[in-house]
Amino acid sequence: MRTCTAIIFLFFPFISCLANDRDGLDFFEKKIRPVLVKHCYECHSADSEALKGGLLVDSSPGLLKGGDSGPSLVQGKPDESLLLEALKFESFEMPPAGKLPDEVIADFERWIAMGAPDPRTEMITHAQSAKGIDLEAGRQFWAFQLPEEHVVPDVQQVDWPRNWIDQFILHRLEEESLTPVADAERETLLRRIAYDLTGLPPSPNDVESLLYSDDKNAIDEYIDRLLNSPQFGEHWGRHWLDVARYADSNGGDFNATFHNAWRYRNYVIDTFNHDRPYNEFVIEQVAGDLLDANSVEERTRQIVATGFLMFGAKMLSERDKEKLRMDVVDEQVTAIGKGFMGMTLGCARCHDHKFDPIPTADYYAIAGILRSTQTLDGEIQKYVSNWTRQPLPMTPEHEASLAAYNETSGRLKKSIKDVEAKLKSTEANSSHSKILKQGILVDDSEAELVGDWKKSTYSKNFIGKGYIHDDQKDRGQKKAIFTIDVPKDGEYEVRFAFAGTNGRATNVPVTIRHAQGEESFKVDQSKQAPILTMLKPLGRFQFLKEKPVVVEISNQDANGYVLVDAIQLVSVEELNQLTEEDDTGLLAEIESLQKQLSQLKAELKDVDANAPPPAPKALAVLEEKEQGDYFVCIRGEHRNLGPKVTRGFLKVASFEGAPEIEDGQSGRLALAKWLGDARHPLTARVYVNRVWHHLLGAGLVRSVDNFGHLGERPTHPLLLDQLAVKFIEHNWSTKWLVREILTSRTYQLSSQYDEQRWQADPENRLLWRAHRKPLPAESIRDSMLLATEELDFSPGGPPVANLGTLVTQNTPNDKGVKLDSTNIRTVYQPVIRNELSSLLRVFDFADPDFVSGQRAHTTVPTQALWMLNGPFIAEQSAKVAERLNQQELSTDSEKLEQLYVVILGRPPSEQETEVSLKFLSSKEVETNEAWTDLAHALFASSAFRMLD
Repeated sequence: MRTCTAIIFLFFPFISCLANDRDGLDFFEKKIRPVLVKHCYECHSADSEALKGGLLVDSSPGLLKGGDSGPSLVQGKPDESLLLEALKFESFEMPPAGKLPDEVIADFERWIAMGAPDPRTEMITHAQSAKGIDLEAGRQFWAFQLPEEHVVPDVQQVDWPRNWIDQFILHRLEEESLTPVADAERETLLRRIAYDLTGLPPSPNDVESLLYSDDKNAIDEYIDRLLNSPQFGEHWGRHWLDVARYADSNGGDFNATFHNAWRYRNYVIDTFNHDRPYNEFVIEQVAGDLLDANSVEERTRQIVATGFLMFGAKMLSERDKEKLRMDVVDEQVTAIGKGFMGMTLGCARCHDHKFDPIPTADYYAIAGILRSTQTLDGEIQKYVSNWTRQPLPMTPEHEASLAAYNETSGRLKKSIKDVEAKLKSTEANSSHSKILKQGILVDDSEAELVGDWKKSTYSKNFIGKGYIHDDQKDRGQKKAIFTIDVPKDGEYEVRFAFAGTNGRATNVPVTIRHAQGEESFKVDQSKQAPILTMLKPLGRFQFLKEKPVVVEISNQDANGYVLVDAIQLVSVEELNQLTEEDDTGLLAEIESLQKQLSQLKAELKDVDANAPPPAPKALAVLEEKEQGDYFVCIRGEHRNLGPKVTRGFLKVASFEGAPEIEDGQSGRLALAKWLGDARHPLTARVYVNRVWHHLLGAGLVRSVDNFGHLGERPTHPLLLDQLAVKFIEHNWSTKWLVREILTSRTYQLSSQYDEQRWQADPENRLLWRAHRKPLPAESIRDSMLLATEELDFSPGGPPVANLGTLVTQNTPNDKGVKLDSTNIRTVYQPVIRNELSSLLRVFDFADPDFVSGQRAHTTVPTQALWMLNGPFIAEQSAKVAERLNQQELSTDSEKLEQLYVVILGRPPSEQETEVSLKFLSSKEVETNEAWTDLAHALFASSAFRMLD
């Protein structure tokens, strides 16, 4: 019996444990599994169509492992379990349909405390989570294949191609049994070339000399001349500024002014005009400040170039500065991805890219590089972040003149400060100080106030900490009452202190109650008071010690601002004690010091007027002091850090011998060189496609900013490869590429419609004709100014120099930004985020918040209304007509031809001539008004707005 008892006692803990396990499993089956099945399996099980957050809840190992946010539960520790936090809506909010009842949440808390017993011990995987990203398979996608040179295809119509581009185009057309339309008319081609290269119409001289020229080389020579004009860089630089998110302000909640942004704008224009190799252009924009330089000019260019990384709109007032830092990094990663590679890298911030072979680790490999780069720098004001600016190198002459100016200016400022201090001390011993120390001085802060008076220190001549005024409101409802006790009976002078000047009331009511009664006055505050320019005697009155003096000022019927600073009472006995003889020496010294101070200030003003330009600065990045690899942010949340990722690049686009990140560097230089390497599969392809898009009206890949799976496939993949390869062979030359495309017959086709061809290829993807393109907003404005000979071709400088730290003040009564109007080319006009001009807004200007390689092409009523009713177009139409009538043209036909050439870049057709002359003869108005209306009609026409 004892043995049996001992055995039972020995095995009791084991039996108890089994019982507890069974209880726990029963609890799971009754309380936990049904809830998981009902509310969680749809999104978090092996049978889910799309697994959310990488989390599987249909097995115990799945719950313990967790998803993108880490382990879902910690056995026995409810407080450390993310699953319970989500059910309580404390972090994530699960299920998304609504919070579960409290008793259900309590069941989960108890279950986890029990150790989360769960019979589902077999690990179950979801096809999506098991698959991951197959980089080798990803590299088979066309965009990640290195461009290859191809054999130029043979064509049946051998006499049609003018160069190798035409052979690729014609070959595809012939495959589909199509032929191209006829060539464009010479007048159409001249206008197309001029706008595509310079953003401006052909000049009247070019129209006259080239329209009927028999020279076979005339068009090619015309192209070369425009390629070498400064207007080429201005027009093509604007294309890149769309990609670079260029703006002269930050936008967002704190629209701060980018005073130095213009240097980057001019750098881009200069780069296109000098045809610097595109790969060098790329490298400079990512890491120019880390390159070696051979001159001051080159060093300046390299630093300014990194402005590319600075232009993204930032939520500067974000109080969580680490979040702001990572948001800035995300914007930079996105800009680099879309701008240089046509890849939507930003989609991999929170999870592996859903469509392209870009794992989250690759995103954070690049993010680590940019997190090791400084973009933000301290605060402009409390909670509002500032941004970095880099000093630019100066010539020795500039540096010397600036040093001399600083020395002279500093010396004068010190002298002025010393003289002002001495003057203040001397005045303190003069009658000025003695007057204010006389008698009894009662400040406005001690007065009894009736109504709402406004405190101010605007007028600097005041007593105490300031003064008050009525703000010209509530007439007759405001009073300031001074109650003063005098030390003894006697006669006193009453003085009223205020800062008199224009705009003040001339009839301020003042009432004084004294021993004999009371007296009222009207005080003129529009003039300075006679004593110290701020004390006005109101008269002498008898006052008694036992009866308080009362002085009352009101704004009853006042005709301007009413000011109240102080009241002074001075006994007549004390007044007689202050004589001018006491101050004779001090007054002379004061006069001498004041004269000396005036001379010093005049000298400083003269020095400042002739000061050299200030030390230049650029909107540019810096290397962070602390550099290194960074962590994956789970679901993109900066406070939820996952594994650390080594800095690097896109693995799917990697190649042997890629640049390595050196110790002590952010990695930007390696990233830049990787992007600019001829072995990169995307860089050259994306850029030549951008150029093709701007010239032909649609890219070979129509989604110019997206070469991924969600982007479009190339219509002519072999041609795209060939363009990229040849582009690299010709030293990444943009001008070579543009010239090659413009001299092709494909570019010079007519945009003529053909029903049969349209039925076969309605979107013109095979390029059987030229695409019609709308003029960009900049060309509309610049062409109108050119038509009136008012366009200023001067290179633009800083466009927002007159603006302060903020473009606008973020207040309800803010009237927006006010900028000086100039006739300089539109590319040099300020681009203010949230404050674009009506012209830019209406005519599809690129949104500067985003990488925009392709502007929207819209046709909306507001465009027609702007053209018909806009004051600018009406003014320019009148000026064109006036200019036309001032020229020595003998007939209306001659005037009409000149009008068409100036506005449309071509002479009128016979039908247009007939219709226009009929219109002019039918107008029952003055001749100039008729020509104005006709000019307005031409500007508003599709012939002007569209590029055939």
